[in-house]
Order: sequence, then structure tokens, then C-alpha cells
Amino acid sequence: MGKWLAAASVVIIALLVLIWLQLRAPAEAAVATDQPKVQPPPAAIDTVKKQELAAIGKQVAAATAQSGKVSPASDEFFYHFYDLQPAMLTRQAAKCYTGGIHRVHRNQKVKLTFTNRIKDGEVTVEDVKLSDESTIDDKPMVDCFIKAVKGTHWHDDTLPDWSGPDELIIRPERGMKKYTEENMKYEGDGPDFTDRTKVPGAT
Repeated sequence: MGKWLAAASVVIIALLVLIWLQLRAPAEAAVATDQPKVQPPPAAIDTVKKQELAAIGKQVAAATAQSGKVSPASDEFFYHFYDLQPAMLTRQAAKCYTGGIHRVHRNQKVKLTFTNRIKDGEVTVEDVKLSDESTIDDKPMVDCFIKAVKGTHWHDDTLPDWSGPDELIIRPERGMKKYTEENMKYEGDGPDFTDRTKVPGAT
């Protein structure tokens, strides 16, 4: 009889241990599941991004050096294009302003939006549109400005193939006045405004 009781006791203890293990297993699984994934610190991510950008920059620089073209992100591109473009466009548009009865107030302006395009060194202007911010209502003059800007182009073999949106604000009695025919023919001791706008091939 004692042996049976001992055996029953062992079986009961084994069952209790088994039940305890089964109850504990889901809790441990839930705790393990709820633990957040370990993420690298922000500093490490920034370092990786900087390294990737630096590698891309080196590739761009190498491609630029091989092609003989300046990079659109370089100071040379700014000087050869962005620094020159407004003067070129304004100089051409100035041919449309003769003053006289068409003279406008010094604060009046025409704002044009357009797309710059460079292909094989040839710089052109496309999709020229009149902005609602324009305050000059002389239609023949405005139409002439648009035509002059559309027709502006020049050639520079150092420029890469590129295109991008741009805008030009024309103030006939202010910034544009120095490019008018009257001022361009001035032979006195005043400043010379023509040097940066004399680009071969520009019309």
C-alpha cells in the first residue's frame, strides 16, 4: 500500500511540475515578444549617411573631371551660369524699352518664369510665362520682353547638360536701365556694364 501511495505521489508531483512549466512558457514568450528591437543610435545612422553621401560626391566629381564639364553644384557653375544668366536675359530684354510715352514708374516690373536648358554646351530658355506678380500692363512691351528672353542663348563648352526652373524680374527704370541702348552707348566716365554680357554666340 505504501508503495502505491509513493508512486501516486510521484505522479502527482510530476503532473504539477508539468502544469507549472506549461503555465510559465506563454508568459516568457510574451515577455520575449514584447521586447523592442535594438536600433542603432542616431549618431551611427548619421555617420553611415555621411559616408554614403561622400562616396556619391566622389563619384560625381570623378565623372565631372573625366567629362571636362563643371559640376552643377560647384562654384564654377554658379559663375559660368547663374551669375551670368540674369544679365544676359536683361540685356536682351532692354532692347524692348525705349522710354518716351512708354516709360513706366521705377517700381513697376515684369516677372517671367521659365525653364533653363543646357545641352551640349548650348544654353537656351524655354516655356517663358508671364507671372501674375507683373505690374506693367503695356502689352506690346511685355510681349517684346517675353520674345527677347525666349531668343536668348549662348554657348559654353564647360557647362554640363542640365535643366531647371528659374525666374527673372525686369524693372525697366531700375535694374534694367543700365542695359538700355542709351546707357550702352554712353562714352563718358561712367562704369562699364557690358563686360559680363559679351558672350560669344549670344543673341
